[in-house]
Amino acid sequence: MTNTLTRNQTVVAWDGSNPARAALDWSLARCNEGELTLVRILDRTVSSADYFTEESTNVRAREALKDDADRVSAQYPNLTVHADLRSGDPITELRALSGCDTIVVVGTHRRRGSTLRYEWSMGARLAGSARGPIAIIPESDSKHHAGVVVGVDGSAASNAAVDFAATEADRTGQELHAIHAWQEPLVWRDTTEPDARLLQTLENSHRRILDESLLTVARRYPDLSIRASLVRGAPQSALLDAARGAALLVVGDHGQKGISKLLLGSVSHSIVLNIQSPMVVIPAPTT
Repeated sequence: MTNTLTRNQTVVAWDGSNPARAALDWSLARCNEGELTLVRILDRTVSSADYFTEESTNVRAREALKDDADRVSAQYPNLTVHADLRSGDPITELRALSGCDTIVVVGTHRRRGSTLRYEWSMGARLAGSARGPIAIIPESDSKHHAGVVVGVDGSAASNAAVDFAATEADRTGQELHAIHAWQEPLVWRDTTEPDARLLQTLENSHRRILDESLLTVARRYPDLSIRASLVRGAPQSALLDAARGAALLVVGDHGQKGISKLLLGSVSHSIVLNIQSPMVVIPAPTT
């Protein structure tokens, strides 16, 4: 085994926990051939004492990681499995491994109760700053999930998300469900009876955004079943409702600069905090 990354790789954040196992199971179900890297990161950010961890701890961690990688390799002979042990800040290390040809997969506990305790989760922080797709996988609920849901808003990030979602849906033979949610301008919401003609014009313009976003993938995948939904309402609610029974939810992240780059956009962030199904966040393409 090596720790060298190649094109079209899957990188799984690994520590042997149940969320990590969910991430690995999803990755193996998605693709059981090609390249997969199990990455274990010894967190050196908890306290200064961690910088002086005994070498024996590193040795044991390296041996355990190698054993786990070897077991996966033995079970999936067509898959080339790498082991990569790192020390440092998990977000920084995983971000360094992300890229347009690499999907980084992290597990998370299924959301229960208040979302406040998930505000700074690894998935939310990583997806807000990664250079490539980030998959966030909750622990399985043993229910059957089907279909690929994607959020559409006409942006470059959204178009990249649609392309990724269509590829996944075509590869797995599932339906692609594209959702574009829209709301009337804030200045209209205090009006008891918004002008019906203006509302219809606004709805028509949003429908064009949805239709135009799907033209390319419809031509690329002529046999793909595509369902387009135009929803009047908050995008967070529309996507979360549709994703409850879905096999995958894909959203685009518009990207930020400076310190705000550590956070996702409001829609993506809200969905991550309430995640119930596997989710992939696609960053805005770099120019």
